[in-house]
Parts: sequence; C-alpha cells; structure tokens
Amino acid sequence: MAKSLHILMVEDIATDAELVEHELRKEGIVFTMQRVESRDGLIGALDEFHPDIILSDYNLVDFNGMDVLEIVKRDAPEVPVVMVTGVLSDIEAVELIHAGARDYVLKDRLARLAPAVERALNAESAERARKEAEKALLASEAKFRALVESTSDWIWEVNEHGQFTYSSPQVYDLLGYHTKEVIGKSQLELMTSDAASRFRQQMSSIAAQRMHFHLLENDNLHKDGHVVFLEASGTPMMDDQGKFVGYRGINRDITERKEAEKERKAAADKLEKILMQTIEAVAATLEARDPYTAGHQRQVAALARAIAKEMKLPEAHVSSLYLAALIHDLGKISVPADILNKPGKLKPMEYELVRTHSKTGFDIIKDIQFALPIAQMVIQHHERLDGSGYPYQLKDGQIMLESKILAVADVVEAMTSYRPYRPGLGLDAALDEITENRGILYDSSVVDTCLSLFHENKFSFGT
Repeated sequence: MAKSLHILMVEDIATDAELVEHELRKEGIVFTMQRVESRDGLIGALDEFHPDIILSDYNLVDFNGMDVLEIVKRDAPEVPVVMVTGVLSDIEAVELIHAGARDYVLKDRLARLAPAVERALNAESAERARKEAEKALLASEAKFRALVESTSDWIWEVNEHGQFTYSSPQVYDLLGYHTKEVIGKSQLELMTSDAASRFRQQMSSIAAQRMHFHLLENDNLHKDGHVVFLEASGTPMMDDQGKFVGYRGINRDITERKEAEKERKAAADKLEKILMQTIEAVAATLEARDPYTAGHQRQVAALARAIAKEMKLPEAHVSSLYLAALIHDLGKISVPADILNKPGKLKPMEYELVRTHSKTGFDIIKDIQFALPIAQMVIQHHERLDGSGYPYQLKDGQIMLESKILAVADVVEAMTSYRPYRPGLGLDAALDEITENRGILYDSSVVDTCLSLFHENKFSFGT
C-alpha cells in the first residue's frame, strides 16, 4: 500500500494489539495506529483520528463487536471494520457480516490479517466510488454483498425447500461451481448420497422447529468428482410477517482438518500399540522374577476386562483398566525375589515390604500421560470397601470403580492359582471368598458380574 494508513485498534489487551501491529508491519503495511478500549475512546477517535480502517476485538470489557459496528455505522459509515478476535462462532460471524463487518480474523490466524485489511480497504474504496452515484439504501446492499463475498467461507441462502436462492462466489473455490450453476439446486444435490441422507435426517427436525444449526459436517462432491468436507452453520430467515422463508448460513472447508484428524488417529493408534507392547514387556520382566506368579497379571487383566465389558463400561475405560491390570503388580519389582518366592509364612517386616508394591507401582507410572488415571487404578487395587485395605485405607466412595473391578479379579485369580506358601485353592473357593465378602470388602455389582461370568460359562482362565 502506497500511503500510510490510519488504523484504529479497538482492543483492551495491549499485548494482543502489539501482535496485530507486528503482523501488519511484517507484511509491509505502513500505518499509524491508535488503540482505544472504551465507547468514549472509539467515538473520540472517529472524530479526531479519522481512521482508514478499524480492527476490533469482538469481546471487550463494557461493550462488544456489535456495539462497535453500531457506533461506526452511525458516526463513520465509510470506515471499514475487520473483527480480530480470539473466539468466534460461525453464527456470530454471519451476524457480524450482516451488521457491517468487512471480514473477521481469529487471533490464532493472524497471517490472514494483512490480506483481510487489503481486501477491506479495496472493497471500501470501490464502494465509496459507487456511493457517489447511488442512494444510501442501494449502497448499503452493495456493502453487504461486498462483505460476504470478501470472506474465504461460502455464504449462502436457501428457501424453505432447501434450494439455493443466493450463493457467494466462494462456492467456485470450494466446489468448482459458478454461482449461477448453484442457484435453484438443492443442498442435497451437492453432497454424496450418504451425506445427503444424514443431512436430510438432521435438518428435518431442525427446520421443523425453525432452529439454528451449528457445525454440521457434510461430505460434498466437487464438480470434478472429488470429495470436499464442509462444515455448515445456519440461521432461519423470516419475512416481514414472521413467516419462515428459508435459511441463511455459512460453509467452511474442513478438508485439511479431516485429513489431519485421520493422521492424528493413525499416529495415536501406533503410539497405543507401542505402549501396549511396552507394558506387556514390563509385565513379562516382572513375571520372570517371580515364576510362581507367571501369567498372573495377564489372567487378572483378562478377567478385569471381561467384567468391565459385562458392566457396559465405556471402551476407553475398559482399555485403560486392561492396561492397569497388566502392570498392577509392577511395584513388586522392588521387593526381593527371595521374599516373593518364600515358601513359608512371611515375617511382619517382610509382609509390610510386600504391601508397599501398590505405592511403588504408582510412583513408577504416575508421570506417564495416560488417557485415564491408570496410576490411581494401580495404587488402589488392594483397597477394600470397609477401609481395611492398603496403602491408604480408602473406603467405598473413595475407590475408583476400575480399582474395585481390579481388586475382585486379582483376588479370584490369586486364590485359584498356586503360590509358594500354599497350593491353589481352586475357583470355587475364590468365588466363595468374594461372595461372602460381597458389599463388605468387594463391590456388590462387580462381584455379581464376576459370578455371572463364571456361572454362565462366559469366562474361564486361560482363554
């Protein structure tokens, strides 16, 4: 831009204004900036500073972007306004455009600011030329069209039958259609068959209730046949008599975001697989130190997972419980092997040392960022409902459900299996133990589910 601009910044956070100023100067825009943060400051600056363009935050202390647009429209209608804000919904964006904003830029997308300023100023310059020959009403309509068509999103209007009555030119950038090719078509004609079916179902109740809709994802077909993912938001339109006449809305291209989500999911799946392999390796290492309990953690994990699934826990909780069960005795790595494998009764000090394993296991994994609190599941797996457990003597309401499941699975597997200090007691004895202490030591619903699994032959160890 050849001349030095007067830019008025309506912003109550000085550091945000500095970021905006830095971005514009970086793009070679020459300007003088004045910052205001109140109604009076804005009104005074319009009268004394004579800005060429206004950059305004949407959320301010005692007024907002809509108030800014109202004041500017009243006192300096020839000055373009670009909203520069942190958070803005698509519905709010449409409303701002209707109210007179030239464009909007999110603060985490400031790279769009300089082009938006240039577009706004160019559009304003052209509009001023038209205003010399047009009436105020015609000029206002032209300004609205210029505002809509200067955004990167696709603005549209449809009638009560879902047929386009207006389309901004951005439809060509998104779907390869010229505006005149879209007018009269149904929204559903531009979507894939599956997306059209979903969108029709979603919109049937929304339109019947004349509701706003927000961020409805739909798969559209480009004119050349490839799929474009769009996100649609809209608001109902009424005529002067209050009769519903259609929707006005905005579509945003989210294709890159969808592809990024696929990549992130693939990366997350890979990391989860690596994590599982690592945990299984740790479990195998621990079992190598204690041959009498080889396979114990895996068997406990299998039973805990079966109980959790039968209790209809969310899949994420089932998976996290399974991981916790695979390493629930990890803390025993700090207990000497001769104590773990001692054939006789443990001395009090030896028993107390073994009891530290749940806390030790917690300390080992507490800093790993699991999706759910696996470390808490591990440290609580020897707690009991009546407070007789360890290490913290927690009671019923203080113990995680996953830890209650892990406790039952641990007891059943341990009693069933051989130990250095005793032979295996058998499944019947293990089930008698949890039955007798149902609601006392062990959670009733967990016990009932566990019993059901075995009695109905839905689970057996080693499967």
